[in-house]
Amino acid sequence: MVFSHHSHSGQYVSHAVNTLDEVVSRAKEMNFRTFCLTEHCPRYSRDLLYPEESEISLEGLSATFDRYVTHAKKIQRQVNSDKTNRLKILVGFESEGGIDSSHLEKYQELRAKYHMDIVLGSVHYIDRIPIDFDRENWLRAKSHYKSFHDFFLAYFNCQYEVISKLKPEVVSHFDLIRLFQDEDNDTCEITGKPLKDINLAKDWPQVWYSIGRNIELINQQGALIELNSAAIRKGWNSPYPKRDIVQYALSKGARFCLSDDSHGIKQVGLNYHKVLSYIVSLGSQIEYIYFWDLDDSGASFVNKETVADLSKDSFWKINYPNLPGV
Repeated sequence: MVFSHHSHSGQYVSHAVNTLDEVVSRAKEMNFRTFCLTEHCPRYSRDLLYPEESEISLEGLSATFDRYVTHAKKIQRQVNSDKTNRLKILVGFESEGGIDSSHLEKYQELRAKYHMDIVLGSVHYIDRIPIDFDRENWLRAKSHYKSFHDFFLAYFNCQYEVISKLKPEVVSHFDLIRLFQDEDNDTCEITGKPLKDINLAKDWPQVWYSIGRNIELINQQGALIELNSAAIRKGWNSPYPKRDIVQYALSKGARFCLSDDSHGIKQVGLNYHKVLSYIVSLGSQIEYIYFWDLDDSGASFVNKETVADLSKDSFWKINYPNLPGV
């Protein structure tokens, strides 16, 4: 069984493509077992809008979100009542962190208002500056801090606030803060080492502590951490999070799920074969992949699949027929 807990469409997100129905049809065609619809939640201040949203009013963002939920729940009823396919749709949204506490309060209201199956806890801003848009903005956010150490610490503190206040079912792209770092040329002001040589546990113990604190809270709340394949299409050789954090999280009993963070049909399930290889490379450290599921009453719960069974799923034969072992 193959799953994605994180997806977007161009119908409701300006930087994505394709309609919501097209995205769901692609997930069905690829033989997904669970596919979560999680468009971005609104932002409530114009300084937080991306360039492609410049012509959209704040009221328009909220109205678009309302249309999305209505549409997504209609799709969910249609797909989940069809017993001829195995696909199950969950409906939720991706939150924003690193803005202010009032936004998190708004997101709590949205969760309750729309009775969401799933909420993704994400941090896309630090000090109201987007950190996943481009390196220029990432550096602009970093300029607020004396060191890369303090910048990373601020990110994980924002993440802790999202987890503690919003209690998301899934924590998204756990170490997104690393996306735009230049590992060779960005140098740690504390140790003098290039970032690629930084051992978080040894060189930045305060950051490492904050990561462990966040993982412990995730575990306490029963949430999952996603292995997010979007990092691979953005140039990494692994999904988010990187191996050091995955191994640390597993040592603390964390549970991982799969996400493609797709922004259109071409990205649905993209690079999942590389994520599978990443999972298999962890060996006995990881026995299960977890996923959010719905019971017969429509209530969400955490289900699981062994890595061995995941590797044998028909998804791979359909979509990656040349994958070794398929």
